[in-house]
Amino acid sequence: MFEQLFAPFDEVFKPLFPRATRPLSGLEGLRQPILDIQDRGDHFSLTAELPGFTKDEVQVRVGSRSLELRADKSETLKGKKGAYQRSSRSYSQYLTLPDHVMAEKVDGTMKNGVLELKLPKGTSKLKDDTRRVDLA
Repeated sequence: MFEQLFAPFDEVFKPLFPRATRPLSGLEGLRQPILDIQDRGDHFSLTAELPGFTKDEVQVRVGSRSLELRADKSETLKGKKGAYQRSSRSYSQYLTLPDHVMAEKVDGTMKNGVLELKLPKGTSKLKDDTRRVDLA
C-alpha cells in the first residue's frame, strides 16, 4: 500500500536524488520523542522516550518556572571502501512549570532510552491578594 502511495513522489524526486532508493524514506525516522506528564498527587511525573540516547547525551535544566530537555548525539561511522559518514541527532523541548513545582528538588533517571523525572509539588508561591469590593 505504501509503495503505491509514494510512487508519485519517487518519480518526482528520483532525478534529483539518483543514488537514493527512496528519497522520502529517510523522513520516517524524523519524529518527535514521546513525552508524557502525569499528576501523581504529591508530584508530577514526566517520562520522555529518547531511543538511542544515553544519559551522558541528555541534559535536563530546571529553572524556577521552566524545564529544558536537550539530547545531542554525534557519530562517525566507517562505511564501505573506507569512507567515513558523520551522523548527528538532536532533540530539544522547553516546558513551563506550574508555580507550585519545587524546582530545587527535581530528581530523575535515564535507563534504556527512557528519561523519568519526578517534579515534587510544594505550596503555591502566589499570594492571594484578592479582596472584596463593596458596591455602592
